[in-house]
Amino acid sequence: MAKNDKKLELTWYNKDKSLYYDPDKKEYLWVDKKDPRVSEPRILLERETYGEKDSDNILIKGDNLLALKALLQDFQNTVKLIYIDPPFNTGSAFEYYDDGLEHSIWLTMMRDRIELLHKLLNKRGLIFVHIDSREFARLKMIMDEKFGADNFVAFVTIQVKDVAGVGQQSLIFDVSEYILVYAKNYKLLKEEGVLQAMTEVEIEGFVKGYNKALLNPGGSKLIKTIQRLNIGEIKIFECENYEIKKFRASDSVDDYYKHFDSVFADYNPSGGTILQIRPEIPRKGLSYIEYIPTKGKYAGQLTKTYFLNGRIVAWLREIVEKKKDGTLVKRQRLSNIWKFPNAALHLEGGVDFKQSKKPEALIRSIIELATKPGDLVLDSFAGSGTTGAVAHKLGRRWAMVELGEHAKSHIIPRLKRVISGEDQSGISKEIGWKGGGGFKYFELGDSLFVADDDLRLTVLNPKVYNGALIRAVLKVEGFKLLHPDNALHGVSGKTIAHVTEQYLNQGYVNALLREVGDAADYIIIYAKTISSKIKLPENVEIRKIPDVLLKKFKV
Repeated sequence: MAKNDKKLELTWYNKDKSLYYDPDKKEYLWVDKKDPRVSEPRILLERETYGEKDSDNILIKGDNLLALKALLQDFQNTVKLIYIDPPFNTGSAFEYYDDGLEHSIWLTMMRDRIELLHKLLNKRGLIFVHIDSREFARLKMIMDEKFGADNFVAFVTIQVKDVAGVGQQSLIFDVSEYILVYAKNYKLLKEEGVLQAMTEVEIEGFVKGYNKALLNPGGSKLIKTIQRLNIGEIKIFECENYEIKKFRASDSVDDYYKHFDSVFADYNPSGGTILQIRPEIPRKGLSYIEYIPTKGKYAGQLTKTYFLNGRIVAWLREIVEKKKDGTLVKRQRLSNIWKFPNAALHLEGGVDFKQSKKPEALIRSIIELATKPGDLVLDSFAGSGTTGAVAHKLGRRWAMVELGEHAKSHIIPRLKRVISGEDQSGISKEIGWKGGGGFKYFELGDSLFVADDDLRLTVLNPKVYNGALIRAVLKVEGFKLLHPDNALHGVSGKTIAHVTEQYLNQGYVNALLREVGDAADYIIIYAKTISSKIKLPENVEIRKIPDVLLKKFKV
């Protein structure tokens, strides 16, 4: 049969176009994908810093399509977790969202943003997309197109309501929402053994199957050494004079947990290296092997695995944990059916966000599942700021984007309470949150480029210049004012100075160099915030605008 290179894909009206959101008309317009309004990266204007001045956390107000393009320069392939809760396309006219988009508009909006999110995601990263039943089937198809069906991880069902009191006139009550989970590289995560999520369940009494305790392992002797491909040397030992206690239902639970660290279950191995070497293991008595695993939880560490009568030993301590308050919780594999109570949801964060706010406990579960402290978490449909608030409390770095005015009315006040420690709602009390940290607030600047009809070139937009600041910097730095309304701001000999309060990235520098051309032998760019990933020719230098001037002009 001939190979067919064509992939299954979803099609819709105007799929070959993009959408531009006009903030003045508050509507979406169909435009060509190369239209500058959707294709150019916008500059980010730093408006305020809250809390610690050197914080890496950022909140951006503006169209998330343009904001994501602006983030690519510094954050491509660096985000460990993306969680987004986009408008569900329900037609219910949310107060804060245009949530009644026609299918083709909604799909185009999502497709364009998913493409950018894919670029931002780290090769070991995961993306969680929260959705309801109306669009999840179509969403999965466009996720498959961009991420690849092989990188699909899970389809999670979240019970968000109880049947009692649900005011629906339908045959079957809809009490669920869903999360589609994809990896940037599922194969890599699987090889590294990181896709083994666990959850906790409080327990009392005996744990089923765990009915023995190794009171004394006794002595041991080496009986053979074997070699296995990709592992190397495996030593097999036989135990002597060991002592094992077997518990019965009538035994004391206190005695059971007194031997907590030595309680175990035994079972037949079902696969992997252990199954391969099982014929080498003694069929009677206690034995163990020593080897160095190449993957999984103990990769690279000398590991001892016990066997009883040829059956592998699993320790209770590996699945049950004693909490500080004495509570015992069992760790078990995480299923794709989740339930999170939302009775106190309206109190979380101290903000009102009808129908769209998500429980902090849900976001905590996702963040702890997919990241470690210090990792970067991104939410480009920030809503009331739950993702950033939870990431902050859990010691993760975060970036959020929000188009609406509630970036100021909801998110900033909420995060200020998180930083001060005043916010004791959500997960705060459970994790002992006391406050700390900070974040920077940015807004999208005007378009960086404009078309010069006379030159037939794309040049820097004069609207991005701050005339008073330019004059002050030039005076302090010893330059003569040249043209405050174009790229050639000041001159000293054959050196040209350019001053900007915008976020200086590679795109900005490239546009500047095109406009300056051969007019200068040497260029000095003075900027407020500077990307760490800019590549410069030898005749270009970047300097930070003096703080005294930034404060004077309130930049």
